[in-house]
Formats: sequence, structure tokens, C-alpha cells
Amino acid sequence: MKKALLFFRALGAGFVLAAELFFLSVGHVSCSMGDGDDTGGSEIKIQSASPPVLESFVVDSADRMSLSFDKEVSVTDAVLSSSGGGGEVPVSVGDGGDGTSVSLVFNGETEIGQPYELNATASDEDGNSLRFCLSFDGFNDRPPDLLLCEVRNAYSSKKDKYEFIRLYCVKGGNLSGLEVLSAGDGEAKGFAFPPVDVSAGDYVTVHLRKMKKDDGSWTQDGMTDEDSGDIRASTATDSSDDAWDFWQDNQKSRLSPSDIVVLRRRADGEVLDALLFRDPKKEADDWDGKYSSLCRAVADSGRWLDGAGQPSADYASAFVAEGITSSAVTRSMRRRDLDLRPASASDWEVVQAK
Repeated sequence: MKKALLFFRALGAGFVLAAELFFLSVGHVSCSMGDGDDTGGSEIKIQSASPPVLESFVVDSADRMSLSFDKEVSVTDAVLSSSGGGGEVPVSVGDGGDGTSVSLVFNGETEIGQPYELNATASDEDGNSLRFCLSFDGFNDRPPDLLLCEVRNAYSSKKDKYEFIRLYCVKGGNLSGLEVLSAGDGEAKGFAFPPVDVSAGDYVTVHLRKMKKDDGSWTQDGMTDEDSGDIRASTATDSSDDAWDFWQDNQKSRLSPSDIVVLRRRADGEVLDALLFRDPKKEADDWDGKYSSLCRAVADSGRWLDGAGQPSADYASAFVAEGITSSAVTRSMRRRDLDLRPASASDWEVVQAK
């Protein structure tokens, strides 16, 4: 029978985001002769040589996950391990499921945001087996409620001022599993938050550049990620003692003159908040091109509204960022209020950056 090895890597706790499949050996088709019909003929019974396919998985809680296969299987030899140490954790098969859906129970709870690997074997009734490895982050059962509250898409190398995205925390929780990204930069340049606890009233700033000199040294001191619990650890330009500061190790220009910035869950891509802005002097070509996928996600989320109060992600519904240019480092786009509700262009304004 056919055997295969499957490796899944999830960038956050939740649905499968990417996969690579490696076949170790190609099985054969096994045939057996059985009794035929009353006329004395015979029939051929072909035993399947296809290994099971793991279609998706969901981390349901701190001690449980669900797997979905393309056929009925039994899962054995399941072991959970953490890259942070602590040894292996036994895993058992839970109740319920229909054979194609399998629930696994961990003998102990995972830690929020920590990386884990699950190794197991799935076998079907014909003896075909699949050895697979799943990588995921520990389940976060207390995500915060955040709002995009300020965005600067300009920069000045002379002043060490660069693009940033700032959020406001309406309800406290842990940042693990959340990310910010823009349509102009693309998903590959999104920023995934580390497992940091934040409180209601806190600000969170993602600095989109962390620049180096030609000799490889940093352009300024104090560009420190505040993931150790010290909200005052970052002291570089645009850092704030009342904001959790995080820095992307990036040297390139970020955010476009017309763009879509979103806060979303990494596991399933659900958009939690959005800002659509446009430079009135620029065309909308990208909006119907490379922006289209994120446009659909924003429209489906209902987190951005047009002038009539209807869910939208059209170019015409975007905030007109008058006076915002790639060199307008003294200005930013700021939300007028910090209410937890869908926003529209009327909720944003251009202001002098702090």
C-alpha cells in the first residue's frame, strides 16, 4: 500500500495556510478475485492504493484540535512537542467525528502564541498510511478588541521618521494570532504580533522600517520590540511610553499613496478593521488589480462603509488623503473617535503627526 509524508505549516493557530506534500514511495494496486453473479462470472475487487489526504485542520482550544481528511481514517502515534522545550505531550483521539473528521486531545494545555508541532499517522481501511507534521501556534482564547487609529505612509531618512501603523486597544487581551498588512505591500510583508498582553486604553504601534547604515549598524538606538512586558523599552524616534512598539526589520519603502490597511486574524483571514485611503492625484488601477482580493475580504467583513452606510471597499469609498505624500512626514491619517464600530471615510482626517 502507498505511504506518504505530509508537512503542514500554519502561520497562526487555525486553518491550514500552506502545505507541501512528499511521496516517499509509490504503492501498487492489489487485485483479488471474488465470487461473481449467478451466471458463473467473476468480478475484480481493486483495493485502493491512495494514501489519505489531510485537507485541513483547526486548533479548537488550548487542548484540542480537529483534522479533516478526504476519507475515513484512524489516527495513531500522535505526539505534540514544543520548540520552546518541555518535552513531548501525549495526544489521544477524542470522541465524535465521522472518520473523515478526527478530534485530537492534548494531555495538557498549550501556551498562547508558542510554536508547537504535532506528528501523527493516519491510516485507512486498506492499510494506506500518511505520516504528517503540523506546525501551529498555541491557541489564544482571549484576543483583544483593536482599532486602527493612525497611519503614516510617509518617511524621512534624515529625520529617522518612517511609516507606521498604530492601533488602539478597546478591550484587553493577548495579541497572538493577529496581524496588520496592506494591499500595497502584499501579504508577505504583513506583521504578525507576538504573544503580548495589552490592556484597554493601550496603544500598539508597528513601525514598518528598522533601518541600517551601510556598515550594517542600526541608524539609531532604541528600536526595541516591546515583547518582554516593558512598554518603555523602545526609545527610538516615534516610540511612545504609552504604546507597545514593534519594529519590522525592513529597509524598503512601505505603504502606497493609495492603499488598504487591515487588521485581521491570521488563522482564517477574517478582517477585524480596515482603513481605505487614496491620493486624489493617483489613478485607481491597483484597486481593480492586485488590491482586488483584499477588497473582497474588506467588503465581506463589513468593517468599512461607504457614504450611504453600506459595506464597501470601492475606490470611491476610500478616505481622500489630501496633503499626504511620500515626503509628508509631518502628517498622518488619524481616526476621529475610538468607538468599536465599522468606519468610513468620514471617520478619518489628516492631522499633524505627533
